[in-house]
Amino acid sequence: MSNDTTMWGAERPVSFSSQISLYAMTIAYHSDWKRIGATTYLEGLDQGKVFTLSRLEPEFGVPYSKNTYCLDDRYISRKPITIQQLNGRLLITPHPEGTGIRIDGIHIRAQHYIFEEQLKNGVVMELGGRVIVVLHSLTPDRRSPNMHRMLGVSEGIENIRRSVDRVADLNVPVLIRGETGTGKELVASALHNASPRCTRPMLAVNVGAIPESLAISELFGAKKGSFTGANKDKPGYFSQANNSTLFLDEIGDAPDEVQVALLRTLETSEVRPVGGTETLKVDVRLVAATDADLESKLESQDFRNPLLQRLAGFEIWIPRLAQRKPDIGLLLSEFLRFEFDAIAEQRHYQELDPNSEMLWYQFFRHALEFDWPGNIRQMRNVARQVAIHNRLANFTSIPPRVEAMLLEENQRQAEEDLKNNGNGIEQEETPVPEGNIREYVKAAEPDPIAPPRRKPSTIDEPELLEALQRQRWDLKNTAQDLNISRAALYKMIEANPNVRKAGDLSVDELTNSYQRCAGNLEQMVDELHVSKAALKRRIKELAIS
Repeated sequence: MSNDTTMWGAERPVSFSSQISLYAMTIAYHSDWKRIGATTYLEGLDQGKVFTLSRLEPEFGVPYSKNTYCLDDRYISRKPITIQQLNGRLLITPHPEGTGIRIDGIHIRAQHYIFEEQLKNGVVMELGGRVIVVLHSLTPDRRSPNMHRMLGVSEGIENIRRSVDRVADLNVPVLIRGETGTGKELVASALHNASPRCTRPMLAVNVGAIPESLAISELFGAKKGSFTGANKDKPGYFSQANNSTLFLDEIGDAPDEVQVALLRTLETSEVRPVGGTETLKVDVRLVAATDADLESKLESQDFRNPLLQRLAGFEIWIPRLAQRKPDIGLLLSEFLRFEFDAIAEQRHYQELDPNSEMLWYQFFRHALEFDWPGNIRQMRNVARQVAIHNRLANFTSIPPRVEAMLLEENQRQAEEDLKNNGNGIEQEETPVPEGNIREYVKAAEPDPIAPPRRKPSTIDEPELLEALQRQRWDLKNTAQDLNISRAALYKMIEANPNVRKAGDLSVDELTNSYQRCAGNLEQMVDELHVSKAALKRRIKELAIS
């Protein structure tokens, strides 16, 4: 489900500009787990200030706490990485003798731009293969003074906190929307606990789990003798939640009869028990939640529009976990610590040796790349599996099933990125000819008598460089020349510091070459010794003309 549309129609896309965006950097992994989730705000960039990042600066603060930390990792250089704002983009400049960095999996050796749209969900920056931080954007709205028991520093979670602040004390129904596992009941609890009704317990009901034949009596009550088995008067959920909050989860699955009765109760604040002749007045704050696409249900007439209008006195949207990259490291470390503490196995995160440091680094890195289709519920389940897998174990390890899940998804994404971007080394696409697709697939199959592909380990650097030069840095032809796969060639190029890549080119070098060659890509390839496809992408990325 997407929050691109609501009951009022299509939302306007979020607009970012240098005038309305603030920036922050959050630690997503550090060998000292106490630092994970600490955040620093990149203030003053819009006034021309240059932000510096190194081992000793800046200070990162833990949200809703007085604790502050710097990175303070011996493998992070004191020579700073600089960040500045130019033309509505962030320009990252690594120090030539400083810490090596990767941004969203790509090695960065020269100036690199990050665009506003990328910062909306968060951009992952790896420092020296030791520390991971996430760069992200924020709106200039006031930060909520209340944590509301919700972990995170992303704009998505801040929007939820601000929404809770705005509506908690108002006696209006609230509809919480978001994918499964995003934490809708947690938001409902926050609304209740911040409201004047907090002195009484909130009543939570999963509407989808109530048998349809019993739904009316469960919600509104039943009088003795009203149906078989009704041996005494039974108060419904609305009566039980009188003067408090009733949370109805999975409201999108409510049967039509229940929808009609709910609409009447919301309009009149009255309920009539099954078999009863009198109505009862109730004072209930209704909070509902769903992961269903209610707009589609309206079109198919599976959900009543008047009920949606009543339920959505105020809407709160919960973003997917993959849209909250600044929060992933913090949530994962908290879940892991909780699960390890529960089985008295704290040593797996407190007593880190070099092997376990790198294991956790890789685990968190893959977690940041993972799509988390089950959102926070899935992450908590993964943390529990990891903890139990390591119970009584001498060495920390990741369960094979969890590792396979993360790697399979990330490998699929990597292959998709290679197809589209080549990790900054774009490949030329071969168009599929018109006609029978089976004939095309058959024609594309390798000749059965062709020699087997070479192992990349048998190709040394001089041979690689000679092949690239011979093929004028055309990667498809170079791979054929060396008799290796293009994926293997990309890995060899990425691992070889003596092979230039489009991402290594500075803005000035690229601009000067563009001007000298009058924009002729063939001439620029001969001059710069990089792939033509990647060069074209880099020029477009930097808006050079």
